Amino acid sequence: MNGTGDYILGMIGLVGVVVSMAIAGRTARRAALPPWTGAPAVLADAVLAIGILVVVAELLGLFGLLDGVLLFVACLIVGGGAIRLEPMLIRAGAAVANWGNAEDAAERPAPSVGRIEIGVAVVIALVVAAQWAGPTLLALDRGIYGGDTLWYHLPLAAHIAGTGSITELLYTDPLYLNWFYPQVSELFHADGLLLLGNDFLSPLINLAWLGFALFAGWCIGRPYGTGPTAMAAVAAVMAADLLFSRQPGNANNDVVAIALFLAAVAVLVNTRLPEARRGSSGSAALPLGALIVAGVAAGLALGTKLTVVPPVLALTVGVIYISGAGSRLRASAVWIGAMAVGGAYWYVRNLIVSGNPFPWQDIGPIHHAEALEGRHPYAIVHYATDTDIWGRYFTPALEERLGDLWPAYLALAVVAIVLVLWRGGRMERMLAAVAVFAAIAYLITPLGASGPEGAPVGFRLNIRYLAPGLTLALTLLSIPPRFARGRERIWGLVTLAIFAILIAVSARAFEQIDTDRIPGTVALSLAVIALPLALVLLWRRGVPPVALVGAGLAAVIALAMFGRIAQIDYLDQRYSSAAPHYPTSEHPSVELGQGLGTAYDWARGTHDQTIALSGTLGALFQYGLWGRDSDNDVRYIGQKGDRGSFDEIPECPEWIGALNAGDYDYVITTPTYHQDDPADDQLPIQRTWIERGGNVQRVAGAGLVDIWQITGPLDPNACVAAPATK
Repeated sequence: MNGTGDYILGMIGLVGVVVSMAIAGRTARRAALPPWTGAPAVLADAVLAIGILVVVAELLGLFGLLDGVLLFVACLIVGGGAIRLEPMLIRAGAAVANWGNAEDAAERPAPSVGRIEIGVAVVIALVVAAQWAGPTLLALDRGIYGGDTLWYHLPLAAHIAGTGSITELLYTDPLYLNWFYPQVSELFHADGLLLLGNDFLSPLINLAWLGFALFAGWCIGRPYGTGPTAMAAVAAVMAADLLFSRQPGNANNDVVAIALFLAAVAVLVNTRLPEARRGSSGSAALPLGALIVAGVAAGLALGTKLTVVPPVLALTVGVIYISGAGSRLRASAVWIGAMAVGGAYWYVRNLIVSGNPFPWQDIGPIHHAEALEGRHPYAIVHYATDTDIWGRYFTPALEERLGDLWPAYLALAVVAIVLVLWRGGRMERMLAAVAVFAAIAYLITPLGASGPEGAPVGFRLNIRYLAPGLTLALTLLSIPPRFARGRERIWGLVTLAIFAILIAVSARAFEQIDTDRIPGTVALSLAVIALPLALVLLWRRGVPPVALVGAGLAAVIALAMFGRIAQIDYLDQRYSSAAPHYPTSEHPSVELGQGLGTAYDWARGTHDQTIALSGTLGALFQYGLWGRDSDNDVRYIGQKGDRGSFDEIPECPEWIGALNAGDYDYVITTPTYHQDDPADDQLPIQRTWIERGGNVQRVAGAGLVDIWQITGPLDPNACVAAPATK
């Protein structure tokens, strides 16, 4: 589905889904938080819209019915139903609010923000958006080459789109348990595949999540009159190599989880607490509507990435604690129920399949599925007092990921937590405690310093596990401490300047803007930041709704026209060795040179083929094999074990038997991947096995990678003379 007519239909479907979910989200928010207005209301609208879309897609996927047409129709029904039932839903929401305290349901008042602060915040947002636009445009030039994206993020999304199901597991490799990961973000990529018929939206999605994260940051600072500062704090983390190196132009989902987690925090801090009216001794419950919206956001984050599990669990405990002694049971039920709607499905699925919602860890007497085989799972605390490790691994990695001013990031986070714990309000102290817990959890996370004993090579990559807690802590610095009473604007200006310096110096945001792609960079930056801001400003100036809708529609049509031009070029160059900026020196150039690039070129000409895959080199970089429209069905040849585990097939007869049982069109043999020394890869033994099996024809290949067409059943008995080795 790549013609202009197909593209127009896909864009109509996309717009229909977005508009329908926006209507449903706004209606749900008006029922849950009827008095809310302004930025907090828009954020709550967005959270509920995202949550409703996820629920709709999951319900269709549970029955194997998730496809583009049914998704579009289901969203139209939900949006239309929201319009039709809005009065009834609002009355029901008012009844729920009165069950708690309707007066508490209003958002907290917010001081005005000066023009200087707003101007600086807009510049910062545009700079970071322009920075992220470079890798996004690079991905549109050649395809996405991020490691985790090729390994499992987009294969899982393509699998969901191809099968229409979220219940069937895709066993991606014999190293980790990726099929048990929560997959909310992959669900969004699958929706894009289903609506447009290809993955054109995938390189662009994280730019939207960047905008959402910055907006959530603004809302966190809003009640204190320091929205620009809190937004700049989020931008400082997003601009650092910590996230910049792997998120823009990729399907990696750290930014998705962080954005949703920050949205949960923002809804909570904008909630009028009982103590704000009655003093710190008040014990009335938190508004149920706020608990629902924030709980959905927290659940969506939990359903996106495991790295937010510690802060979300800590936030859950904190919310229940500050709800008051007489209201904790009700708050627990509402919050946990809302979280379950947002993200519980994936953990329930894990429990059903493996008997453990977290198959990577033992939970009391419940054992995990299997040990990780990719890296040795050492925690940072294992090397806490080893100065040699700090000098050779930790300090250089921190400098690379957070820049030359990396100590400032950590110091500012500590200062913010100390100030809030010292004299902050109930909500603020609870959030500071969440940040502390997230930091402690990071230090004891098994993969925080993964690698062989004495060589924690995984620390550099996995510093990003600190990002949710670090971002939360830095946003807390926007809260003026009590000693700044009467000088709140000065505090906001000073902290805003500090974060601007971090972005300009430590993150080197200006240097990272790709000046070779100025037109595209400007267009994407304006689409992500300037266009929504312009519509908001026009609305606040009293422009009639009809005119706003017209302006928005015109902008969407213009973006769609440019999008079609970009899509044609993208599909022509995606995963092609002839693409501009094809990886020749950066990752994964070694693997492409070993024959994977030739396999990608071959796969570009395939459509709706069933492909068997062997060798972990192919597994870790498999997405390019899914074809031009991501509609091939690529399956790793392995053997399923107990509790949802998966392993290599070590013997030839069994391996040949698995090929015959799968009724594959092609099989691709690749070597075992040596993660720390890719150049050490050797010819795979499966190459000999399949040559002996008969009824195969080598159709393409180079180096260590071969593509074989299967023309009939293979003979397992032909393996007798072949060496049997793993």
